[in-house]
Amino acid sequence: MGKLTERQAKIRFYDSTATPWYLELDFDGDYSGPIGTPRQEETLILNRGTMDALAHYIKGPDDKLMETVDVSLKVILRDHAQTINLLDWLAAMNDALATQVNSHTLESTKGDTQRDGANANPAFADSNKGTFDIEYLMETGAADLGFKLAEVYVPLAEQVLGESAEEIALPIKGKIYGTITRITAFTAGTDVEA
Repeated sequence: MGKLTERQAKIRFYDSTATPWYLELDFDGDYSGPIGTPRQEETLILNRGTMDALAHYIKGPDDKLMETVDVSLKVILRDHAQTINLLDWLAAMNDALATQVNSHTLESTKGDTQRDGANANPAFADSNKGTFDIEYLMETGAADLGFKLAEVYVPLAEQVLGESAEEIALPIKGKIYGTITRITAFTAGTDVEA
């Protein structure tokens, strides 16, 4: 049995249109993302300070549940068209007035999921900020396996373009505001580069 390599994994960004636009990206295997969302803290309640049959736990406030989770990946910039589409995608999610990629209008995914299982995640106070979904899929043999990271915000000011003798790359760092679920196939959509 061999080990999995970056050749057996792909990354896609998705927007929130009915048939979502997606941008499939080349990356070098440098991906770091969570496999689950935060949970509320639990507080132990004792019976007047004594451990007995009445002792129990209560859930703490939902602040912990709604905290953002970090994700990072490094995209390899292969050609002019894909680089422009990637930069336009990131800009579209940072400026509500510039929401087009390759002449296609993107929609933010903010509020599309429910971290608490009952209420749509709240909108940003800054209406210029938008989110998109990231899907990471590995070819693992008999079946593919991956994760869908919903409502990811990638602030432009925190992204740093890097150049070396081997590659020009854009390490992307974002915050996940939505749900994190396991997937076995990419979501059906339309390639924004087509």
